Amino acid sequence: MPALLPHQPFYFLRHGQTDWNLQGRLQGHTDVPLNATGLDQAHAAADMFADKSIDIIVSSPLIRALKTAAIVSERIDRPIYIEGQLKERSFGAFEGQIMAELKQSLGLQPHQRLTPYLPVDAEQWPDTCKRARTAFGNSLTKFAPRNVLFVAHAGLFDALHEQLFGARLEPNHEPYLFEPAGQIWKVRPLIDTSQDRALANI
Repeated sequence: MPALLPHQPFYFLRHGQTDWNLQGRLQGHTDVPLNATGLDQAHAAADMFADKSIDIIVSSPLIRALKTAAIVSERIDRPIYIEGQLKERSFGAFEGQIMAELKQSLGLQPHQRLTPYLPVDAEQWPDTCKRARTAFGNSLTKFAPRNVLFVAHAGLFDALHEQLFGARLEPNHEPYLFEPAGQIWKVRPLIDTSQDRALANI
């Protein structure tokens, strides 16, 4: 089986909190800015990267991600490259709705995934997975051998994590390090580098 990604380490950072995150609303392509907590989270993440070897930041163009990237960029003095394929998945007609209420209206339990019930104008999960693989893979190839920090969204993180490890891992706002080790990948949060979160065959 061919490798999903070039064998080089990279960092991933989800954007900081927005008011829609706080309200549990589906954001998708809707361009919602960071709130005060999100700005604080971005600054805290920037501090974490101060002693890391980062050469370039590759960011989603959506403002919540791009502002997060800009705060990190200013702190570590590294350039930002905008990659359109790193946008969050589109939720179509569901965007702006509160997820918990939407699940209840569809007869779903809180733990059940909404993915199989997305409207036809939303990006479907297989397409999100394909786009994530392309976006990360192409950027890593383009900027090799430089060390890349990606700033993007939970949907892209979930899609990449599922393909590498066979399961989704809900990201928090702390940065993650992805690194290849032989025929496996490792992913770990930088706030606790003593424990790997997941391992899988490539």
